[in-house]
Amino acid sequence: MSSDNTNFASLVRDQLIKTTVDKTDLIAIGVFNGTTNGDYITAAITGEDLKKSVVDSIVFPQVVPSSGRLEGTDYVYVAANGTDVQNASELTAAYVTAQGMSPSSTNRITIIAAPGNYNFSPNFIMSAPWVDLVSLDGNRSIVFNGTGTIQITANDVFVKGVDVGTLQFKIANSLPALRVENCSGGDDSFAGGGTASGVFTNCTGGYGSFGGNYGTASGTFTDCIGGNFSFGGGTASGVFTNCTGGYGSFGGSGTASGVFTNCTGGEFSFGMNGLASGTFTNCTGGYGSFAAGGTASGVFTNCTGGEGAFGGFGTLEGSLYYCRLISGAFETVSGLGVTRLCIDGNNVINNQG
Repeated sequence: MSSDNTNFASLVRDQLIKTTVDKTDLIAIGVFNGTTNGDYITAAITGEDLKKSVVDSIVFPQVVPSSGRLEGTDYVYVAANGTDVQNASELTAAYVTAQGMSPSSTNRITIIAAPGNYNFSPNFIMSAPWVDLVSLDGNRSIVFNGTGTIQITANDVFVKGVDVGTLQFKIANSLPALRVENCSGGDDSFAGGGTASGVFTNCTGGYGSFGGNYGTASGTFTDCIGGNFSFGGGTASGVFTNCTGGYGSFGGSGTASGVFTNCTGGEFSFGMNGLASGTFTNCTGGYGSFAAGGTASGVFTNCTGGEGAFGGFGTLEGSLYYCRLISGAFETVSGLGVTRLCIDGNNVINNQG
């Protein structure tokens, strides 16, 4: 058997143990003797006449023996069965391979990475649009445990299941087509200090994350958790659903002009000493929240704040329905401002305007 045929035979044999194949078809073409083992085939090479043309009709994913990766027309699989350093090298090689598979808006290439530790140094940079990275199990199982982190600079990328621990999950400013799901990072993650304009789902960051730390959160955020000054510490103009931030979150040091539903912030959150002009439903803030010392001009429904909330010590010209103060009294409304069936810190019903 020629060296070429021997190598090809080895690739086919290795792939057969991973692929469901009808053994009758294999025996019929005179290439393999096989016995079934559940839904899988274990097979041995039987002859010296193995030719590539014989198995052309059998479609297998391309096998890269040096790495153990499987490749299809629109994916690359990373087995992650080596050391953490080897896993990182394998993922890097997979990314290079994916870039060479002509990714486009109609031909997205997905890198599917098995659970494991990936030790990067320096950073793993995702600079190509339409090349996605997802964990095999959908969990945060692509764990970066080295000194390098993930760094996304390309727009129109989908990333799921990456956990960089306390490192910064780095993304470039203003990537509106970026989608990040079930990922985790440390302080200033997800465009902290910049502009987070993509779609973020079930993600966790630390201090100043999600366009926080005097940055801008203009994207769509669902079931996300941030630390102090997270979610647009300067401007929160996006759509926020079931999100939780800490002190000074959700435009806490500037403007909260987005749509907020079932969100929770700490003290001085939601436009403290600034402007709360958005739409707030079932939201909770602490002391000085909802534009305390500033202007509360938005629509607030069933929201709760601490002393000074809702434009306290400033201007209340928005609409409050069924809202609650933990302590203190509501500011007197001005302009077109109204309060309806609100309760202050003394359990007194407040109706104004």
